[in-house]
Amino acid sequence: MNKETFCSLPFTEIFLGADGMVKTCCSASQPLGNLNIDKIEDILQSDTATRIRKNIIDGQWDPACVQCKRQESQNVRSERTNDLEEFVKEHENFSADYFKLKKLDLRWSNTCNLACVYCYEYFSSKWANIKGITVNTLKDENENDFLLYIEKNKTTINNIMLLGGEPLLQKQNSALLDTIPKANVYVLTNLAVPLKNNPLANKLISSNNVFYGVSFETVKDRYEYVRHGAEWSVFNNNLDYLVEKVENFAIDAHSLYSIYSAFNLVEFYEYILKKNVFRKVYWSLLQSSGAGPSANVLFLNESLRSRAVVEIEKCENLFSNAPGIEALSSIKNSLINQSNDKNNNLILCQEILSVEKQLNKQPGKQFQDMWPDIYKELL
Repeated sequence: MNKETFCSLPFTEIFLGADGMVKTCCSASQPLGNLNIDKIEDILQSDTATRIRKNIIDGQWDPACVQCKRQESQNVRSERTNDLEEFVKEHENFSADYFKLKKLDLRWSNTCNLACVYCYEYFSSKWANIKGITVNTLKDENENDFLLYIEKNKTTINNIMLLGGEPLLQKQNSALLDTIPKANVYVLTNLAVPLKNNPLANKLISSNNVFYGVSFETVKDRYEYVRHGAEWSVFNNNLDYLVEKVENFAIDAHSLYSIYSAFNLVEFYEYILKKNVFRKVYWSLLQSSGAGPSANVLFLNESLRSRAVVEIEKCENLFSNAPGIEALSSIKNSLINQSNDKNNNLILCQEILSVEKQLNKQPGKQFQDMWPDIYKELL
């Protein structure tokens, strides 16, 4: 096996999507099967699953792993690189049909209370309602079968990732926590649901093996713009509530680097350091979104890319030891080395306006109000 292409996830993890689709991980471009159609045991030994595992054993990139391959070529974090610590552990036992369940990445449905500007219907019921699109969810009987499989394998499961949608609004997670009470749980929430009155949140808070992540990359008015439907005051109240209730509390920020965050990184880090509860900041480069692929800053013209580089350099100088700065430095190198002959500025501007229209963004709370100088240059 080759450390440059190795990934343990196809041998150890089940990713469940909002429509019942099962994949090797959240970044995989090909599903292994669907729980609404097939049994989980058959899905894990499907032709696609065994092909992916064989290619990894042979030291080759599988076609299903194209997103990680692309992200790594852009010097940004990927699901594969996150998992490389497994390389030296059990890989000598791996074969094309080997699978031992250790990790669960569960998104039972797209239920969510927000319509983030770069999100879409698969991860947000709000967006699904806006667009009039139905995302097929896992049927109750198939959900129960899957929970039985999890219970049967609970002694080998070490880690559970609860995502969404918004995991604090998904009732299945309560039954899951009762089934595997000793596994480490990582909850990735938008912190836009008031926690004090949320039964699942308080169930998690009462456990000592739960770790927290929050999705955000902007603050104040820009936060409310990007996280459409959220309130900055609720976010901060929730954060304070967790600090009060959870012993030795620390939280990770999961932040998307896009046109919405690239030009106001300094104020984001000022907030991060002022709160002093954020353990890590995981920066991911936005690949595609409801606002279109050009929301990726790498696809903008040289002038805006240069402005983005300057903003990262400010953070490098001001917050050199802050979490996530190393990832931003890698993104900076990609911005500098990017060769882009096409000017996507106007295309992106049109896409931003289209999203704003769908979300009924009011005057005074539009992109041109949040980022007036960037908006002017886009035009």
